[in-house]
This record gives sequence, C-alpha cells and structure tokens, in this order.
Amino acid sequence: MKFKNFGFLILPAFIFGLSSCLGDDEYSDYKEWRQQNLAYIENAENETEGGKPKYEKVTPSWDKSFYILMRWHNDRGLTVDNLSPLDNSTCNVKYLLRNIEGDTIESSYSLTENGDSIFQCQPNGLVTGFWTALTSMNVGDSVTAIMPYTAGYGAYGSGAILPYSTLIFEIKLVSIPSFETLPGRQ
Repeated sequence: MKFKNFGFLILPAFIFGLSSCLGDDEYSDYKEWRQQNLAYIENAENETEGGKPKYEKVTPSWDKSFYILMRWHNDRGLTVDNLSPLDNSTCNVKYLLRNIEGDTIESSYSLTENGDSIFQCQPNGLVTGFWTALTSMNVGDSVTAIMPYTAGYGAYGSGAILPYSTLIFEIKLVSIPSFETLPGRQ
C-alpha cells in the first residue's frame, strides 16, 4: 500500500497533535481569574434595585460588539442640558479604578496643596470602555462603570491589571475645557 495517497491526512493530524501539546493559550494560568471576572459581570447585569436594573447596559453606536454597565450617582435631570464630550474633546475627570476584589489599581485622587488632581484626557485615547463611559456622560455626572475585559485591556492586561480583568471605574466628569467639533460640522 502506498502512503502518498494519505498525505492529506498526515499533515492535519500532525498539526492537531502539535497544537494539543502547546496548551489552550499562553494565558491558561488566568483561566480561573477570567471565569471570576465573567461571573462578576453577569451578576452585575442581573442586579436589581427596587425592581429595576441597577446598571444600565451601554453599547456605543460605533461598535455594537461590546458593552459596559453604568450606574449614575446623580440626578441626571440636573445635568441633561450640560455638555457631553465628543470623541476628541479634552475632558477633565476624576476617577478611581478597582478590580473585582475591591483593590484600588489607579486613582486620579491624590491630595495635594491644591486639592484633588484632575486627569485630563480625550475619550478616543482611552480604553474603549472608558471612552464609551465618558461620551455617555454630561458634565457634572458621576458614575460607576463596569467594563468587561473586552472593553478594557483584554487578554493581555497592562501593568497591575491582570489579563481578563473586569475594570470598575468611579468616574466624575468635571469639565470639558476643549469641546471639539465633529469633522465637517460648523
């Protein structure tokens, strides 16, 4: 029997065997952490307060493939007429970033002689979840924004942020010192 007719079976079998030796992926160490983070998001999505969802699911119009959860801490009726940033606006914000275990990872709050510090940014220069949160807010709004890892640092993480981490931000939009216009608009 000649094996040249079975060459089309040998190569796929070799590739399958090689891939099974390599493991699931290079982040298999984070499998349990990923599951904990996914469960956290699912629980937050299902959380209710007074019979209503505690968090609003916010999906940006420019990418329907992901979402974040937002909870406003102020009366939105008081800020509805205030500016809302565009993607390229310069925003002054205060924020606190925690993980699902409640550990503070980053904060713009640092007591100085002049009070709390302000983080100045443009929404389109941030992770997609923070970008989505900011452009959904009006000046004066304070929110808790819960971002699945797909709207944060993904499967790779960044610095103290582990791969597959859900990001929990407390954000206050203080001001918009430079409100840019959309291209082609006057």
